[in-house]
Amino acid sequence: MLPITDFLSCTDPLDEFDSLSYHQTQHAKTYVTGLAAGRSKTVTGIAREVLPAQGDRALNKFLTEYD
Repeated sequence: MLPITDFLSCTDPLDEFDSLSYHQTQHAKTYVTGLAAGRSKTVTGIAREVLPAQGDRALNKFLTEYD
C-alpha cells in the first residue's frame, strides 16, 4: 500500500480548536487520517503509513498524556 502523504480534508475542522497547539493539531490530524484511511489502526502502523507523522513515540505521547 502506498503511504498517505497528506491529511484528509475531514481533519480541517481540527484547525479551529484553540485549545490545541500546532503540534497537537498535527498529531490529531495524523491520528484521524490514519484511522480513516490507513490499513493498520495501531499507533505504530499509523505513524508508518501517514507520512506527516513525526513518529510513533510522539503520536503515542499525544494520545496518552494530553487531555
